Amino acid sequence: MSRVEQLKAAFGVIHILPLEREDAERILELAQLVVDVDGQEQAEELGLYFSVGKLLFALAEAPDANVPTFASDEEDDQRMFELATSLRSTEARELAFAVARTLAEADLEIGPEETKLVEQLRSLLSISRERAEELDTLLRSA
Repeated sequence: MSRVEQLKAAFGVIHILPLEREDAERILELAQLVVDVDGQEQAEELGLYFSVGKLLFALAEAPDANVPTFASDEEDDQRMFELATSLRSTEARELAFAVARTLAEADLEIGPEETKLVEQLRSLLSISRERAEELDTLLRSA
């Protein structure tokens, strides 16, 4: 089973009902912050970003949607706050965390910038450390 198929299974467990398209876009925008935080765009991260984007749009019942990239004049911290707090359902917040965690380790190494951002995001998403560990276990076991 490929990594993308594993992620599809894990994401389907985290978010059982159809995902709102707006939530899929917000989660992707948060994911891009994770990819960009260390200032290095690595092929593994970019490839996984677009694969995850396709999975999210499939969950949003828009499988043919193009995976966007995002640009903003806002500071990353402000952007992350606005995006994270706009996700209302527990499932969408947990999926956002799982996606961020997945992309942080796309190159098999989580740097200090990525660790800090994922931890900030966990807090903004109101996910306990215990639940974050459960989600991490789910991602690894899928």
